[in-house]
Amino acid sequence: TATAARFADLAEKYLADAEYDVGTVVAVGGNKEVTAAKYGDRALGAVSANPAFMMNKDLEGGTYIALKGRVPVKVQGAVRKGQRLVAAKNGTAVAAVPHANDVFAIALESSDDTGVKLIEAVIL
Repeated sequence: TATAARFADLAEKYLADAEYDVGTVVAVGGNKEVTAAKYGDRALGAVSANPAFMMNKDLEGGTYIALKGRVPVKVQGAVRKGQRLVAAKNGTAVAAVPHANDVFAIALESSDDTGVKLIEAVIL
């Protein structure tokens, strides 16, 4: 049997310590299960806009976190398509330096905007 989905990510519901915007990068922590990621965190994924596959859907009050696939991700600073992303401050990601640990995604588009913006990325 084949399965098809209109959207492009695999997401699971987690209890978040706050209400986060789509694309917010999260890590395990805070006073619930997940919190906005910061520098040095191993990002779990990003808040999903429209999950294709929804795991743990009956969790009351949960937030869908994209664990795999294509999603919008909040990124700060300039980024180039193909650059690896790591957690930064306030639930954002930043382009990783070579040989960085804790890479969680790859940028699918480029942006010269040095502020915070949403870009398409693939969650590894």
